[in-house]
Amino acid sequence: MEHFRKILAVSLMIFAFTSCQKKEVTTAFDEITLSQQETQSEEALSDVDLLVDETVDNYSGQLKSALLGNFMYLSDCAIITVNMTVSPKVITIDFGTSCTGKDGKVRSGKIIVKSDSFTSFPSVRTKTFENYVVDGKTIQGTVIKTILKDQENNIRTAEINEDITIGFTGNEESARRIAHLTRQFQRGILASATDNKIVTWGTVEFIRVSGVKVNKTVAAETPLVFSVACHHIVSGMVSISTSNNFNWTIDFGNGTCDNTATLTIGSKSREINIR
Repeated sequence: MEHFRKILAVSLMIFAFTSCQKKEVTTAFDEITLSQQETQSEEALSDVDLLVDETVDNYSGQLKSALLGNFMYLSDCAIITVNMTVSPKVITIDFGTSCTGKDGKVRSGKIIVKSDSFTSFPSVRTKTFENYVVDGKTIQGTVIKTILKDQENNIRTAEINEDITIGFTGNEESARRIAHLTRQFQRGILASATDNKIVTWGTVEFIRVSGVKVNKTVAAETPLVFSVACHHIVSGMVSISTSNNFNWTIDFGNGTCDNTATLTIGSKSREINIR
């Protein structure tokens, strides 16, 4: 009997140790994967915002042939349709079945933008998507952008509300993203778009099909900075908590365009790839 008890005790210890190891591995994988997916979502929707602004700013009554040289996103495979005779007014960006932009990203489908006015401010722009895919990620849903001020000290300030579903490359998993953000489009040298950037802060709910919900907070003091020239987030700090009681932060660095960020849980930090 005593021998049996010893065997049972050892078995329970091995089981507990193995369970902890599995939990640690799974948790670490989840934290990295969640961080990568939400970062990719943030960047994809920042790209959409800049692409639409570029289109609206350049296609409100001008000819496409005179403008392509100044674009950071649009190439000549995108078809732009402008209808200013309806209410609300509509601009459609049609990428067809495959269109490689000047940023090197491959897009298909349509982005549809509606507004009562594309030229007066404050202005509300509603973006929807029709079979839209960018570099293998599908984007569906609605983005409402309320531009509060336009070009004050070369800064355009807007409130962003997103309700988006994103499907990720390489697997069948998707996630719903609900965001409430403040965003500033900051122009550098007016003659060049390469030093432009968007600065974003606010809150995001990121809900995976598995049911895990991520709450992301970006403070105004440490906003996410997305570089137009780089097409990626280059600095900023986010705090993340999940519905299964995990918490961590992600530090995107000091402005260098790279593929890394620092993930910190408690007192432990590690560098991760974000794309």
